[in-house]
Amino acid sequence: MHNLEWKKTPLLEAWTLIFMTLLISFLSCGCNFWYQGCRLCQLHVWILIFWKTYDQFIIILGDQISGGTLTASDDFPTDGYLIDLSASPSSSSSYNYEYITIKDLMLDCKFRGGGISVINSLRTSIDNCYITHFNTEGISVQNGHETYIRNSFLGQHITAGGDPGERKFSGTAINLMGNDNAVTDVVIFSAAIGVMVSGQANTLSGVHCYNKATGFGGTGIYLKLPSLTQTRIVNCYLDYTGIVAEDPVQLTISSCFFLGDAYILLKSINGLAKGINIVDNMFAGSDKGIEIVQLDQSKGPFKKIDQVVVDRNNVEGMNLKATAARGSAQGNGTSWTVDFSPVLLFPNLINHVQYSLSPSGTKFPSHALRNVSQNRVVIESDIAVAARVFVTVEQGSTSWSWLVFRVYSNPKGQLWIGEKLDPYS
Repeated sequence: MHNLEWKKTPLLEAWTLIFMTLLISFLSCGCNFWYQGCRLCQLHVWILIFWKTYDQFIIILGDQISGGTLTASDDFPTDGYLIDLSASPSSSSSYNYEYITIKDLMLDCKFRGGGISVINSLRTSIDNCYITHFNTEGISVQNGHETYIRNSFLGQHITAGGDPGERKFSGTAINLMGNDNAVTDVVIFSAAIGVMVSGQANTLSGVHCYNKATGFGGTGIYLKLPSLTQTRIVNCYLDYTGIVAEDPVQLTISSCFFLGDAYILLKSINGLAKGINIVDNMFAGSDKGIEIVQLDQSKGPFKKIDQVVVDRNNVEGMNLKATAARGSAQGNGTSWTVDFSPVLLFPNLINHVQYSLSPSGTKFPSHALRNVSQNRVVIESDIAVAARVFVTVEQGSTSWSWLVFRVYSNPKGQLWIGEKLDPYS
């Protein structure tokens, strides 16, 4: 995409530009009546490409394709797209398009290729489109910035759910391979993968995925950008299909609803999980013991875990998992154990413990934290006593600012604080 620029040009070339402008405007206004398939629309797009790459004129700031139906022909290329916003072979522009709007369209790919391809473009809007029967991808966004997809419906097969052929659903409804894009108020009703994200700083909001159940091998949202996720998923509805994130770094999943045993899977590639917030979500299942957040450590365990918060989620018919938990134990003796392993997400990891011991009777025992291995907290006292311990643990944060001091006492029971200690020594 070139910047706005004026140049002196011969009169013939100027009239050529005027003619092309009028022709494009005519096709844009009248395309509803002209095309029956996708051929004329392709011509329209290629004229745009010619116009944008014309050597002498660089004044292109937007166009609109709207209204009507595009249907793939029987010989449409299986690797093509009904609307293809890509560069011409001779283009050397930094960006191919800017401010293109695609709206109010029905795209029927007839199981040949995909719906819309946006490559290396700026500020593209896809609004109120119905895209179906794609064989590859419904919408593909590659490179560029700020493609906004909203108020649209995508599905490989037209269904309202519970389709007998759901196990055979394939393709990807939306594939985001660029940065700074947004998918808002979109329904994905059939595809193997609902939304594939491999670019940074993308936002998904109000997305309803019931594309293919997890039990059939489907995924609602797949974040395939290990170590640099930078994705926000808020207010979405994962309907019998879940979320997969590879080595997530800076990921927020909040205020979403997971139905039908749908869950979140954190997949270890290089063992990194950092800056993750999975909070304030609702999970509903069928009492099969499925955990709301799971770990895939088949390629190795998570070793670098920092600033991970899984908390404040509510659960019905599934097993709660979290990185922070509270528990208590009551007994008469010198040792109390609180087992957090059924709740805590990461195995054998507790970074912070707070506890209080409440004895009954007149005894005042000395007590201490003795062990946290295998996510079991053990508290011991110097004398046997009937007491109850209350424990709070956290495992997802290792970047605390610690201040640890030695505490001294004298024979009279007076306490004072001494020198600062290294908390990791």
